[in-house]
Amino acid sequence: MHIANPIDYTLAKAFFSEAEIKGQKLTTGNMDTNFWLHKEKINLDVVLNIAKRYTDSKIFIISEGPNKGFYIYSESKKVCVKLIEELPKFAPFQFV
Repeated sequence: MHIANPIDYTLAKAFFSEAEIKGQKLTTGNMDTNFWLHKEKINLDVVLNIAKRYTDSKIFIISEGPNKGFYIYSESKKVCVKLIEELPKFAPFQFV
């Protein structure tokens, strides 16, 4: 399960520029992107719900590195969110 975490828009744009220069940007429709999305278990329902909030929603995927992640942003609203994995509220119970 993923949740959306707000990211500073200006900082996110810097991440995006750096990822493009380093060749870490994944593009939609690419087989590597499909494998990455599957491996990361990106919840497309969450993506759609966030994207509906902005008329100019765009995605940016950074495949590796310290800023690795799935980002959704709006240039007109100067807003960016990153999908992060939701941590469990309680540690799993173990039988002994």
